[in-house]
Amino acid sequence: MVRKYIALLRMKYIEMIAYRLATFVWMTGAITQPLITMFVWMNIHPEESESFVFYFMAVIFVERMTSAWDVWELDREIREGTFSNLLLRPLHPIHWAIAENIIYKWLFLVILVPVWAVGTVFWPALRPHMTGSQIGWFLLAVVLGAALRFLLSYSCGLLAFWVTKVAAVYGVIDVISLFLSGRIAPLELLPPQLREWSEWLPFRYMISFPIEIATGAASRGELVHGFAIAAGWLFVFAAVLQWLWKAGMKKNQAVGG
Repeated sequence: MVRKYIALLRMKYIEMIAYRLATFVWMTGAITQPLITMFVWMNIHPEESESFVFYFMAVIFVERMTSAWDVWELDREIREGTFSNLLLRPLHPIHWAIAENIIYKWLFLVILVPVWAVGTVFWPALRPHMTGSQIGWFLLAVVLGAALRFLLSYSCGLLAFWVTKVAAVYGVIDVISLFLSGRIAPLELLPPQLREWSEWLPFRYMISFPIEIATGAASRGELVHGFAIAAGWLFVFAAVLQWLWKAGMKKNQAVGG
């Protein structure tokens, strides 16, 4: 399995390098919305400009490190019948998606970390103030958030066995996530009812929770509470994905490819 994954990762790396212009445009385009949102909040609350700079730059980092786009890939492949090709390969199709996710995140990390490091020299607000334990918890939360977003995206993609345009369904989920994950604003700026919902729904743990750890906003009790809820959602998403896969294989009647 290790050798197979190495081959998969190499193939996905070559694929992204071959389409490097498209990959670069995709990466840079993804940071536009957080930057625009940052400037909007800085104009609304100029006294909090420095905290907004660090928060939304952290949003860019965490959002890219946890991003998942498999719902659109599965929607197209299942609808057009090309998903059948993946079923004939010796590895479960999910491993191809995992490898692609890993390579994309690695490439973005290689680009963003040096840019952030240079930015800290000229913009002190970007300098993180984290202890060693905070860094460890932050990285663990990012990995957990990436797993949650991947499982949610892949599970929604499998709905294409029953729904013609599942991307539209996922679009509704993405709009909800935009607010409850902290992408549009820090969760403490949301109305009390929405903040309460965000604590129990999975979206907070995809983006906001790691940032709360990085900024020191999460206490020790909130860390335990947050990781417990995130782990619970991880188990739920994994179980749902497994059920959808088994049911989808019975439903699959695709031709073509």
